[in-house]
Amino acid sequence: MTSLNEERDEQRRWRIKPQGVSQSLFEDLLANEFLPADEQCRRVNTALAAITEYAATHVPYYRRLFEQHALKPAAFRRIGDLPGLPILNKWELLEHETELRAEVLPPGETIYGYFKSSGTTGRPARVLMTTRANFMFTVLTQRHYRWFRFDPRGTLAAIRIPEELPRQADGSLIADGVTLRNPHWRYVDRVAETGPSITFSRANSIERQIDWLREERPDYLVTYPGTLEEQAFAAPEGVALDSLRGLMGISAQMTPGMRRRIETSFGIPVHQSYGLNEIGIVAGRCEAGRYHVHTEHCVVEIVDQNGRPCAPGSIGRIVVTALQNAAMPLLRYDTDDTAEAVAGPCACGRTLPSIGEITGRYRRWLSLPPDSRARFRLLIDTLQSLPAALLVNLRRYQVHQCRDQSFELRVVTATALPPGFSERIHAAWSETYDTDEAMLRIVELDQIAPGRGGKIQDFTSDFMSDDESDAALTSRLE
Repeated sequence: MTSLNEERDEQRRWRIKPQGVSQSLFEDLLANEFLPADEQCRRVNTALAAITEYAATHVPYYRRLFEQHALKPAAFRRIGDLPGLPILNKWELLEHETELRAEVLPPGETIYGYFKSSGTTGRPARVLMTTRANFMFTVLTQRHYRWFRFDPRGTLAAIRIPEELPRQADGSLIADGVTLRNPHWRYVDRVAETGPSITFSRANSIERQIDWLREERPDYLVTYPGTLEEQAFAAPEGVALDSLRGLMGISAQMTPGMRRRIETSFGIPVHQSYGLNEIGIVAGRCEAGRYHVHTEHCVVEIVDQNGRPCAPGSIGRIVVTALQNAAMPLLRYDTDDTAEAVAGPCACGRTLPSIGEITGRYRRWLSLPPDSRARFRLLIDTLQSLPAALLVNLRRYQVHQCRDQSFELRVVTATALPPGFSERIHAAWSETYDTDEAMLRIVELDQIAPGRGGKIQDFTSDFMSDDESDAALTSRLE
């Protein structure tokens, strides 16, 4: 459990650049984290009423939407009013991009530029951002590092696909085996003094990545949950990296089983944030396991198929309303992700509203035969429950559903897997689907091709369209 005073002490470790931002902004962010719930709600409602009024007046798409549905901006002044407003999905954003741009900007606002969605759904969407909205990414990244207790004087390492890393001096993508060095941490160096950062390509082998970490001895590592899991597989006795003090998983879902394996192997906590290119950073995971929403930047709803609030404990779709981006306001934007709805105060002590475990994508299952998701989860849960001795040679995996509804567990291995690996997987399958044992195959491959976003998908299906298959990826901001 934390407190306002404890967070203030943690913030004092950060040397804020006077020319970067006012110190008072960070003090306001600190105070917001511990406001009484009613004051939290009042502030969010004020911001929500302002952006709704602005969108209905200055954004052609919303002006027409309000007229067509006989809606009044004054009817949407509270979070509880939002279910009366239609949800905006990705395809509507693509189709109405021009109409969603504001005709004028508020005084003092300037345009920063366009941000694109990951493109994992085939055609990337573009969102025009203001300088203020973009700056919130930097500010909230620093908040996350404070929450995660990253010491800004340390060395921050990043392992990512080349397209997401800084370019080499000649403008080319980072090559395998190359280390890019920067005297500051990426993004937050705009506002704070930090130690150095180093970056390495995800295309390097898992063994080379671990060797690199041992050679460079960084204090913190930022990479994908799947990469952390693969590193854990490669070191069944534990990843002996005594320099590391914290891990951060980005850009993809981390299941509870993955989290347990990673934390057991590394012996340190793994942290996560949640965001998307169309909005920015949305929430950060606290030590109690909830994702706290950055209400200075957005509003989050967990809704059912009818767009109504989910009951606590149930799973629903994540819908986000951006509060800061006047250039292209997105009201009730459907992220296509799902999460658990929660209620009541969080054990961590923060009073920012929160959501529970982020459980994956919604749309990826719509076109599949019944029971597809249950079979996928059975394989993943079984895989993650296996002892380390059976996983020592495993490097990557993917579940694939074939057109005849059979399943393949595709694996990339360093050497042959122990016989017990296949035996345990097939036993779990046959215990649940005793008539379908022959419909599961374990296939060893030299490599698994990445999707359009450059990352390995954990599930693909012949029943998915190309767009739906790539939507299985969760490409997200850190």
